[in-house]
Amino acid sequence: MHRPDPHEHFPDGGLRSWLVVLGSSLLITSTYGLMNSVGVLQSYLETHQLANYTSSAVGWVPGLFMFILLAGGVFVGPLFDTYGPKALVSAGSAIYVAAIFFTAECTQYWQFVLSFGILAGVGGALVSTVAISCVPHWFQARIGMAMGLALVGAGVGGVVFPFLLKASFARVGFRWGMRILGFVILAACGLGSFLVKARLPKGEKLKTAIDARCFRDSRFSLLTMGIWFLELETFALLGLLPTYVVALGFSVNASVNLLVVLNVCSIVGRLLAGRVGDKYGRLNTLLVLVTSGILAIFVILYPFSHSLTALYFFSALYGLSSGSFLSLSPVCIRQVSPGKEIGMRFGTCYALVSFAVLISIPIGGEMLEKVGPRIVIVWLGCVLVLAMLLFVTARWACLDYKWHWRIRV
Repeated sequence: MHRPDPHEHFPDGGLRSWLVVLGSSLLITSTYGLMNSVGVLQSYLETHQLANYTSSAVGWVPGLFMFILLAGGVFVGPLFDTYGPKALVSAGSAIYVAAIFFTAECTQYWQFVLSFGILAGVGGALVSTVAISCVPHWFQARIGMAMGLALVGAGVGGVVFPFLLKASFARVGFRWGMRILGFVILAACGLGSFLVKARLPKGEKLKTAIDARCFRDSRFSLLTMGIWFLELETFALLGLLPTYVVALGFSVNASVNLLVVLNVCSIVGRLLAGRVGDKYGRLNTLLVLVTSGILAIFVILYPFSHSLTALYFFSALYGLSSGSFLSLSPVCIRQVSPGKEIGMRFGTCYALVSFAVLISIPIGGEMLEKVGPRIVIVWLGCVLVLAMLLFVTARWACLDYKWHWRIRV
């Protein structure tokens, strides 16, 4: 475990600290919340503007968006450490909102790739990296709870945006539906940009985006590999769930409702996991939740996917687990990182993880068409098992390669 500098003092509470959490949550609602909702956009484009393309081809549009959003952190993280958040989050918000409005005008495949895939990804990278990196400047002992509250925004966006897109597409069409989404994101990013603030001293002048020396820390390396497979599975499932449900013969409404149930429960998961993680250990808690996600896939989804009731039950249980995956993962990186390297290590980790996110939906979509839904489910479950094994090894490394069941990690 990283031993903090004795000169580093963390408020761990107070009005200013919680306002930063609120600001980060609003920014995460706009970015990660939309990432959690791309399945609705994917499903719509497959049957409308991009109906002549395969699910795999359409999947590269949201896949590229998520890839750039996460990969951009490798550049934004060091910039945050050096220059602070304000200019970055302001520029990112402007780019991100403009990209959403440009997407509203798209009709061709290449236009969606440029507007939503690339431009929205760049803006989202600036906004989300600042949001994630600000919170650890203000919390240490209560970082799990604080980060969990901030990442509630991802679940809120995952609940609001699918309903907003589904209703607006049906009533006013795609163009105005995306414009309405743009105005909502503009309001959230505007208030969030005003509230976030860094606290620790700025680092030295930026020299490089990646410092490979962080991989000398086996704990960081193992956690990064575990998060890579964790997010490959998570975003493949989130992105393909509506398409998967429709492929099983259920309605589009049912597919959207299942995604919303998953995201509602992910909010609860984030709220609970942060507090439990602070008390019993963040990595310990993550291991328990990954195990529950594996059980949800192999015990509920695989054998009972023909039942809509079982699908709702799966969405609720998996939502509780997966929401916690995404909130506890960065906290685990934080607890093995020096305070002044938070941005750089987050950026480095999620730059690598972005490749998993990039290929998650296209690979899943290709498998869905070629081998069928049941094989896709087995594949997702096996990827999650591999992630769990890497986290178990990371816990072992955090304990100096000695196994202790009851130590808080």
